[in-house]
Amino acid sequence: MSPRFFSAAALLLGLAYVFITPPFEVPDEQNHFWRALAIGHGQLLPRRGPDTTTIVKSTQSFVWVLVRTEPRETLKQKLRIAAALPYDGAAARTVRFAAWYTPLPYAAQSVVARLPLRPVIVFYGGRIANLVLAVFLIALAIRAAPQYGNIIAAAAFLPMSLYELASWSADATTIALAWLFTALLLVPPRRAAIVALAGFAMALCKPAYFLIALLALVAPLRRGARIAILGATLTGTVLAVLAAGRGSYNPRLGLPVDAAAQWQCIAAHPIHFANVVVRDLAGNGRFYIEEMIGRFGANEIKLSPVIITIEIILMVVVALAAGTSLRGRVRAMAAATIAMTIVGILLSQYLIWSVVCGDVIEGVQGRYFLEILPLFLAAVAIPRLRSSVSPWVIAAVAVVCNAGAWFTIQRYW
Repeated sequence: MSPRFFSAAALLLGLAYVFITPPFEVPDEQNHFWRALAIGHGQLLPRRGPDTTTIVKSTQSFVWVLVRTEPRETLKQKLRIAAALPYDGAAARTVRFAAWYTPLPYAAQSVVARLPLRPVIVFYGGRIANLVLAVFLIALAIRAAPQYGNIIAAAAFLPMSLYELASWSADATTIALAWLFTALLLVPPRRAAIVALAGFAMALCKPAYFLIALLALVAPLRRGARIAILGATLTGTVLAVLAAGRGSYNPRLGLPVDAAAQWQCIAAHPIHFANVVVRDLAGNGRFYIEEMIGRFGANEIKLSPVIITIEIILMVVVALAAGTSLRGRVRAMAAATIAMTIVGILLSQYLIWSVVCGDVIEGVQGRYFLEILPLFLAAVAIPRLRSSVSPWVIAAVAVVCNAGAWFTIQRYW
């Protein structure tokens, strides 16, 4: 699939999500909205614990109208009221929000957030800006590794991918940069500095995916280039961890959630943690796959099993018919990277969201695995299958499945 074809299709499908998905019905979107507003007005780093910022009265009213439960109103009625709110420029009370991430994944939204426009224009403008930046970065990934273009496009056209890209979420830029970094490592350009920059930027978004940089060890690169890529990714990871530590707090008040104490428990009882991981993957693996393809809102809006099945079949077919394959040691490193990243994601949620020394891992969602999906599909490609899937077929399946997703989202309306 060509970058232009992908960009046109992704923007059309993504714009539908921008306007069909109700405001703040993407996971943590309200929190991301406040964070981007703060960054847009120069507040780049969080204070200790939950961050705070001052918002104008009209923005406060916009959010309040949309999230209130009384009086009982339909979503259309709420939007009609919210859309009529003008920009008044008057300061209102402060709001509190989580600030786990650096400013980088909010680059597009924060530019729009700074504009003195009606709140409804800022809100939808921020969603569009986030979508455009993410699609641009994914198109660059397809251009960098055209032999994996169908794989990247199929992953990007998943309902959950587009749902995230067309929101205020930091996940949009994180997903796009992870895919771009993966593509640059699978097919390295002449200038290794580009790969290092992509790794640094990706790590600044979310440190959970830094292990993708291990592909540099088996990529056709000089030793100096490998060191530069690993060093840049490590630097970004350290900065992201420091930022997360600055804004860290117990998000589950009343429960014994403590990352430091959890580390001590894991060190003292590593077999217990290993058993918890195995049980979690065995018991919830199927649900993580379903959520990665599409589960909306607070995971309460499920896609039809038919759509889930069609998407799984498409990804398998696209991967097997990629017409190319990874070399043996690259495939082995990809498999190891995927496995370690999955364990790392589970570990992160065990540390910050699960009770100390508990028997279950809480807070894991299938969307967390989107960043490594193209790498997984590339790792299972079979070289002998040369009949690649037509981009028109991938686009047609995307239209059908996402149309089904839009119909499902209509339940909100």
